[in-house]
Formats: sequence, C-alpha cells, structure tokens
Amino acid sequence: MIKVTAIETGKARMKTAQMAGRPTRGPVGRKIDIFRDRQWIGPLPILCFLIEHTEGNFLVDTGDTWRNSVPGYLPRWHPFFKQVEIKVAPLEEVGPRLQAMGLDPARDIQAVILTHCHHDHTGGLDHFPHTRVIAPRENWMVSRGLRGMLMGCLPQRWPTWLRPELVTMDGPPVGPFPASHAITADGRILLIPTPGHAEGHVSVVVRDDDITYLLAGDATYSQSNLDAELTDGVTNDPRTASATLRAIKSFAAAEPTIVLPAHDPDGPARLAARAVYFPSPLDHRR
Repeated sequence: MIKVTAIETGKARMKTAQMAGRPTRGPVGRKIDIFRDRQWIGPLPILCFLIEHTEGNFLVDTGDTWRNSVPGYLPRWHPFFKQVEIKVAPLEEVGPRLQAMGLDPARDIQAVILTHCHHDHTGGLDHFPHTRVIAPRENWMVSRGLRGMLMGCLPQRWPTWLRPELVTMDGPPVGPFPASHAITADGRILLIPTPGHAEGHVSVVVRDDDITYLLAGDATYSQSNLDAELTDGVTNDPRTASATLRAIKSFAAAEPTIVLPAHDPDGPARLAARAVYFPSPLDHRR
C-alpha cells in the first residue's frame, strides 16, 4: 500500500488576479491585472507531498524557505515578488517538518521530484544535499539564468551542489496525456506533462491499489478552479493551461482520483478523507 502525506511549509498570499486570470485576457493582460489588483487571497498553504512507497520515500516539491523574508533574498528589481507574500518560520521548512515525522531529510528520502522550479517549490532544496533530485528537463532549461529570474524562479539561490536528474516525457500515454515518465520500477509513481502555469510543468501520478493521487503542483491552484477550468494569472500560455485543466478533468473522470494542488487549502482534508474528485462536464468553449 502507498501512503501520501501533505506537508505544509508556511503560507502564501496572492492577488485574486493571480489565483484566476480573466478568460479573455492574454499573457500580458493577465500580468497587468495582477499589478492593478488590490484584492488579496489567502493565507494559502505551501504544500509538498511525501510518498511512502516500497522503493523508498519520495518527496514532491520542497516548499519555500524562511529566508524569503530576509532583506535582499528576493531581487528588488523584480516587480513580481511584490505581488506575492510568503511567510515561513524556520521550523516550518520541509527539513524540520520531515524530522518531526521521524525522517532524516538528508538520508531518508529516495528522491525529490520537482513539478517545476518556481521559488516556492525549490526553497527547501538545501535540506537534501545527498538526495537524488529529479526535475523536468524542459522546465529546468527555462528556469535558469535571467530568463528563469524573469519567470519567478530564483536560480541564484539554488544550492551550489544542485545537479538534478533531468527527465523527459519518454514513456507511453496515460489517459489523455500524450506521454509519461516512470519514477518507480513498478510504474506506480510517474510524471505526466501538465504545462501552462509554467513551461515544462509536470504533475505526479501515484497509483495505489484502489485509488489514484494526482499531485498537481501549480497546474491549478485549487480543485474549484480546476472544476471551473479557470487558468491562473501567471501563465504565459492560457490556451495550453486550459488544455491541461481539461486533460486533468478527463483523467479524473476515468479513474478514482484525489487531486492535490500545492496551494489548495482544502487539499489536506480531501486527502485525509480520501475524497475523490468528480469533475463537472468539460467546457469545450474555452
């Protein structure tokens, strides 16, 4: 039996226009809407997920770091970081959280899997210097250097030792997803392409005997946004983001699935209750 546990690593607040962009707005218009927006939503959890599998413990994303609030940690020249508020106490980082669960983050994790490289998913990497780190090649390539910084990544803050194992979607189709990449030998943990929020974004599918978990990263910010097919304000490709949401809904309609985004406040309760997602009909007008 496979066990999935949600681990909260602090809180985030964002503009309502980031949580859900207006359907008629393109990439630039969505960014303008975020800067103009005066309404905030949150605090929302910053979640990562521990998967306990017969082949070892796997961690999906690493959350954020308390250093986010240290002056100078975030680049002052980048206006995006003024549109998001992150609050993480030192003991809320993923390392102390795992230690409280009786796990040594430096030794007891088989692999860290990154859905994408935004700062609130890579902020805890420092806790895993001896651990295999798996990242989607396409997202990694656009997340480095100045381009990555412009996209909301902090490559200048990544550990100096970071050399992730870059993977491509080289496996067979999975439901509506055109390809996949197996993480475990038994194929029960695998990656699927869910681009839109970020180029090369992936989600993690975990198949237990009677239920499937879809660890969605930021493919959607919440199950309610997914159900309404509302794409976020961050995306540079709203059409692709919409197609990803429809694919997730189609996947969940075909097999009992618990959908777990990284910032959904209702996600941990759904996980505890093993509450599967029953998608409403697909909106083909989007």
